[in-house]
Amino acid sequence: MTNSHLVERISSLPPLPQTVSDIEKAYQNPEVSNKEIARIIEKDPMIVADLLKLLNSAFYGLRREISSVEQAVSLLGLGNIKDLVVNLSVRNMLRTNLDPYGLTSESFAKISQFQSMLAQELMKQINPQKADRIRLLALLQEIGKIVIADELLREEEAIPFKAELDAGWEIREIEKNYVDATTAEVSAAMLRHWDFDPLFADLIRWSDMPNQADGDYKEDAWVLKIASEAVSVRQPLSEKNRKKALNLASKAQLPKNELKKIMDKLFEKWQH
Repeated sequence: MTNSHLVERISSLPPLPQTVSDIEKAYQNPEVSNKEIARIIEKDPMIVADLLKLLNSAFYGLRREISSVEQAVSLLGLGNIKDLVVNLSVRNMLRTNLDPYGLTSESFAKISQFQSMLAQELMKQINPQKADRIRLLALLQEIGKIVIADELLREEEAIPFKAELDAGWEIREIEKNYVDATTAEVSAAMLRHWDFDPLFADLIRWSDMPNQADGDYKEDAWVLKIASEAVSVRQPLSEKNRKKALNLASKAQLPKNELKKIMDKLFEKWQH
């Protein structure tokens, strides 16, 4: 990644909120209780508001209203709550105009959530021990678009960028042409800036070129790439994108039939 403005933007990003650090430390304790996790989250009113708003939205389709953080933790489990808190914290820090990609903040969040669900369900079929890790990786793999969109708007290149996107050009190629970096490269740089596990950054960076991933991590990189293709920012879960994902699964020698079932279920959920 050589775009000096992007490097400067990433270097100037503020640290992640204390809530994220605290919840990560607490999560490492196998004895931690739902109440303790809830107390940590409740220190950040913005996260609480966004979390309850998301859980009570049509996206989750829960039968009863979630009115407290402890109730949310009990319902979703510690792993899911941790991932949501990290994702919401990042989004709150980086609120920006995603018009270059034709996205609202709500549609961007939905795409990230569906990529995460697809990646987790597919990884369960391949290597269940990696399912929790891939869920968070897939949630975060598109965050680079926030910084790229900001750069495009600053350079007044949002309109031609979106025109090429709408014309069906390959997203990664358009990004390279305009900002000399892909979403995966920018997302990986952001995670390094925030001192995430270096492996997280590497796996997201490798998702651009899964064949170049280290042997033990090829399947992770392929799953991330498949999720980003299937639930693309351009016509997510469309028939065309689902076919692309199946072709990638075939190339990676991953279970196509299981992937198709997962995508069919997610497509139904997307429609509601």
